[in-house]
Amino acid sequence: MDPLLMVGSWAAAILAVAGFGRLLWKTFVAAVEKVIAEAIGRVWTDMDQIEERLSKLEVAVQFMREQLDDLREMMRAHIQED
Repeated sequence: MDPLLMVGSWAAAILAVAGFGRLLWKTFVAAVEKVIAEAIGRVWTDMDQIEERLSKLEVAVQFMREQLDDLREMMRAHIQED
């Protein structure tokens, strides 16, 4: 076999393996990025739902405080009448 042809064949084989390895690496990185993006998206969605629930809880607590203040004032008025 001609030495130049042999060197060319080896070079082609090395380039093919390197290209295939690069393709595998890019595919792996893309898959990992997709998984991470989905996980972060779920976290943001969960955080939005939690924030919405906390807002509702804050409104409910404010309503309870107003009710307690009204009750406190009614008790003071009742005590002062006696």
